[in-house]
Amino acid sequence: MILPRRPVPALAYLSVAFVLGATVAVTLLVDTELVLLNDTLFHPTLFGIVAILTGGLGVRELVRPVAWARAATVTAMVVAILVWLRIGLVWSIFPSTEIGFVDGPGPLSVRVVEQSGMFEPTTTLSVRTDEGLFSREWPLDCPGFDMDEEVLHLVRWVGADRVEVHLPDEEPIGVDLDPATGRPVDACR
Repeated sequence: MILPRRPVPALAYLSVAFVLGATVAVTLLVDTELVLLNDTLFHPTLFGIVAILTGGLGVRELVRPVAWARAATVTAMVVAILVWLRIGLVWSIFPSTEIGFVDGPGPLSVRVVEQSGMFEPTTTLSVRTDEGLFSREWPLDCPGFDMDEEVLHLVRWVGADRVEVHLPDEEPIGVDLDPATGRPVDACR
């Protein structure tokens, strides 16, 4: 029995796969400042698996009359899903945990995040604007240091254009910011 091709469902499956694949590519490859993209849409393992599944189903609908092509498509889809799960396992080994926020002037705040690493965790800082859907976030690129919730008071705003970290027995480390946007102007020093 020869099964007819079904181009409309195939096109629907392939369209969904393309949109999800593009979402994964944008969130992984493009350094975007939008919090909505960075936080809400950053699920590369989930989106990637669904993209592979729907793309495979779309190709299967296109090669429907040929039995060996259907079998090859399903096999390739299963292998791709297993490989993508393996890649997702690597991402899940080094998760990041938000320690807290330090409110600044106006809509600005400093976000303190603990990033798991191969040997020990490091703390990273970023400046975030609170503008609803258009909230933006910029990393401060300060060297890694150890910090927890009890010592968030070490992160201080020095006016609307500078953030500093006052570690005990060390010089303050800081970043100058553009007072209009909150974007870092230079590197941490």
